[in-house]
Amino acid sequence: MAKQLLSRQVHLDFHTSGYIPDIAADFDPDSFAQTFIDAHVNSVTVFARCHHGYVYYPSKAFPERIHPHLRRPDLLKEQVDALHAAGIKAPVYITIQWDRFTAENYPEWLIRKSGGAHEGQSFLEPGFYQALCVNTGYRDFLKTQILETIEYLDNKPDGFFFDITGIRPCLCSACRALMRAQGLDMTDDEVVRNFAADTMNKYKAELSALVRDIKADCTIFYNAGHIGPSTAASADAYSHFEMESLPGEEQWGYLHFPLTARYARTLKADNLGMTGKFHTSWGDFHSLKNLASLEFECFRMLSYGVAASIGDQLEPCGKLNPATYKLIGNVYKKYAEREAWGRPGTALVEAALITNEPVNAEFEIPESIMGAVQMLEELAIQFDIISKDMDLSGYRLLFLPDDLIVCTDMQKRIDDYVAAGGAVIACAEGGSNQSGEYPACFGAVNDSANECFPDFIIADGPIAKDLEQGNEYVIYLQSLLIKPAEKDGAKTVLEARAPYFPRKGDKFCSHRYTPSAKGPAYPAAVQKGKVILFGHRLFEQYRKCAPMWCKQLINGAIDVLLPDRMIRHSGPSSLAVTVLDQPEHNRVAMHALCYIPVRKSTTIDIIEEPTVLYDVKFKINLHGKQIKSARLIPEDIPLEIIDDTITVPKINGYAIVELKY
Repeated sequence: MAKQLLSRQVHLDFHTSGYIPDIAADFDPDSFAQTFIDAHVNSVTVFARCHHGYVYYPSKAFPERIHPHLRRPDLLKEQVDALHAAGIKAPVYITIQWDRFTAENYPEWLIRKSGGAHEGQSFLEPGFYQALCVNTGYRDFLKTQILETIEYLDNKPDGFFFDITGIRPCLCSACRALMRAQGLDMTDDEVVRNFAADTMNKYKAELSALVRDIKADCTIFYNAGHIGPSTAASADAYSHFEMESLPGEEQWGYLHFPLTARYARTLKADNLGMTGKFHTSWGDFHSLKNLASLEFECFRMLSYGVAASIGDQLEPCGKLNPATYKLIGNVYKKYAEREAWGRPGTALVEAALITNEPVNAEFEIPESIMGAVQMLEELAIQFDIISKDMDLSGYRLLFLPDDLIVCTDMQKRIDDYVAAGGAVIACAEGGSNQSGEYPACFGAVNDSANECFPDFIIADGPIAKDLEQGNEYVIYLQSLLIKPAEKDGAKTVLEARAPYFPRKGDKFCSHRYTPSAKGPAYPAAVQKGKVILFGHRLFEQYRKCAPMWCKQLINGAIDVLLPDRMIRHSGPSSLAVTVLDQPEHNRVAMHALCYIPVRKSTTIDIIEEPTVLYDVKFKINLHGKQIKSARLIPEDIPLEIIDDTITVPKINGYAIVELKY
């Protein structure tokens, strides 16, 4: 693992229009640095080139790109020098695929769609969202500008943040020539997308080699707004991973960070979470996020053992906003007091959710994965998110989501995992192959899709223990008709009934769906040993409308297969619990957060205050680690341990319990 990142960072945007005068006229190096010192910040990302395409230093190679109204010609170096004098790191930002100046002046470098139109918005609209292709002459420009920036900083840059580096299919003349030379079918969208992924992977490797040849310990990150399986192939090009996730923007929301963080930590590099001080998202200059929101977002990063970064945007005048840094300072002061119980820390996990995110696209996150993350967090399950090619052996329980179709080799790996003592909970197609067949360890047969739906599970038995026994519960999404394989030791552990008829054409009943016909029951879940398969798409269903009975069924299945789970608590489902191991201190830090986002607007969730909980009981099983003592930190309040259970008298939004072993 690379050297650990500094934990309290600011990402200081400076995308600044050429129509604005007197850029950085009010910049004062001493005040600039002191503001960050007072706010407990130890690293600030500053700008070499922005999305408008302007540079903020006296470029000799590209003088036409210097911001036309830059009043401090050496702004970048002045910022870096002031921060270094204060003991603060200063990695440098350079945009890659978005650059309005380049898009306007070098249209031959634009990413092209199959019909010849460029990717991104019209040039007649305000914005810089026209995308550039790194297979064109733009590639040489980028290398020249990066080398110039390194030389300008005396060959000693702390790091680089290369922004907008997504997988974007392109059919420009340069890409077509390369694909033609490789004999690729340019009419096949999947082939073109795979070529785009390969292009970015090679580009990142080339750029990182260029930088590391000059400064081997320079931090390097490529931002595409998400860390997932599409990142893994180029992971060696990164020094660390930054998880951009601003909840005030709809593409992220509050569920995105735990999803990406649980995957990113499996890539074996240090991680950093990135939110913003903005009420909404980037470019929201004159707004302040609610204190409770920013606390929750940064404390949640610490609870995952990752560094924190808060996005801000320097106003064109070059002066930092005091109110912004009062807010950031209030949060980072508390973060610093608790930091030692989060970093370094290794997540203790008992389960893994296998994702089916594509490897050739960012932000194609299946609804089943989103629903599973929400559900498992609410159940306090300690889990990673892994891709299909990752090792399964370190986990006691696997979750296979509704649409996880796998190859024959993966099915054999699942069989081997179960034979070695592992447990599996799968839903619908989870674990099946292209032919609809399940691994042998499932002991189940997929008959067909259920054409008569919605149908109704019947609450009965251990899996449905938290439901009203005998009651029928609707599952709105279409299920698979499954059954135990003959003579395979499998059994039906949950049943369902059909409606009188499906709601189609002029055959309907009431407002939504036809009720149960109270007819014969058929299998809804099959168990063979330590494998439970549900025929319904419970994770996707939870994402769509969150029926509590879906979560209760999964919880019942977990209790059957993993009765000695790591954490159980008496708090509400909004209480998020994570566990970090710190063996160098012979301790585990249990982080508990309860800040409840509320949909107060039509577009985003809002947190205005922490949620206060009293006398929350935690039953803890660390599997091999014997707890000797417990205390709340940083309050240093000892807690009594009775039958592996501790009671936390008060959680005011956030509590950390140190468990010494």
